[in-house]
Amino acid sequence: MQEFLITLDIMLPLLLTLCVGALLRRIGLMNDATTNGMNKLIFKLLLPVLLFKNMRDLDTTAAPGFGFAAFVLFGILGVYAAAQLIVPRFLKDPRQSSVVVQALFRTNFAILGVPLMQAIFGDAGLAFVALVLPINIPENNILSVFALTPCSGQKADAKKILRQIVTNPMILGVVLGAVCLLLNVRLPKAVDKVIGNIAGLTSTVSLLVLGASLKIQGVMQHRKTLCWMLLFKQLIIPLTLAGLAVLLGFRGMELGVLVILFGAPTAVSSFPMAQAMGGDGQLAASQVVLTTILSMGTLFLLIYLCKLCAFF
Repeated sequence: MQEFLITLDIMLPLLLTLCVGALLRRIGLMNDATTNGMNKLIFKLLLPVLLFKNMRDLDTTAAPGFGFAAFVLFGILGVYAAAQLIVPRFLKDPRQSSVVVQALFRTNFAILGVPLMQAIFGDAGLAFVALVLPINIPENNILSVFALTPCSGQKADAKKILRQIVTNPMILGVVLGAVCLLLNVRLPKAVDKVIGNIAGLTSTVSLLVLGASLKIQGVMQHRKTLCWMLLFKQLIIPLTLAGLAVLLGFRGMELGVLVILFGAPTAVSSFPMAQAMGGDGQLAASQVVLTTILSMGTLFLLIYLCKLCAFF
């Protein structure tokens, strides 16, 4: 019972914050223009500043090793490869199969990883998020292009992908933080305080915007596809990879990051990317909405089981 209450204490504030975001949209305080603008603010300022701060303040003695990084890299690649082999066999329309493949491996870890790791492990957990994103972000960008290429009818542009990765604000934030860490750079107190204030906004603003961005559209039209997609995305994939991580000996913050990484809902950014490359926009939007709603239950279950078994 104690583990249940601890897990509820972690997840309930996140769910309520999402609900506040949805309410703000309902009463007209947040609309599409607002959420689009705030999403840009999150990805171009708030998250990069937070990642810079976490990377700069990283305790290198507690950093995860090569095995952890390899699990993240090959775990995502494995989900992509399995989805690419299986999904087109059941969905013949490349506009739909490509969108489902992307949804299965591309999670909203950048948004949910920060508040969840902070809620479970405190500020120490945020450093692990900063270490995963340099692997997660480039891999997601590259694999998403390959996943969606069949529905665009175009070849993947290696130069364009590389440019997107190199200029990604979150990658730049991690790299600058690593440089400051390695060179022991110290910033003026006033600048440091501003960085801390901006970083502190990230979790709450991200959840509010995510809640305000959720719109039910096209669900009934794709209900059969969505049912089995949700089963794999929010149960089979996270349970399989979390179970494998436990068997390989991952515990504590390492296991926490892996549970959130593979148990998080489909990335919000998967929707505009699917639309831009000719995919089924309604299906992509429905996946983001339903996985976000369902993940509040499945992540609760995963975290509860890990706490019950004293894995973290």
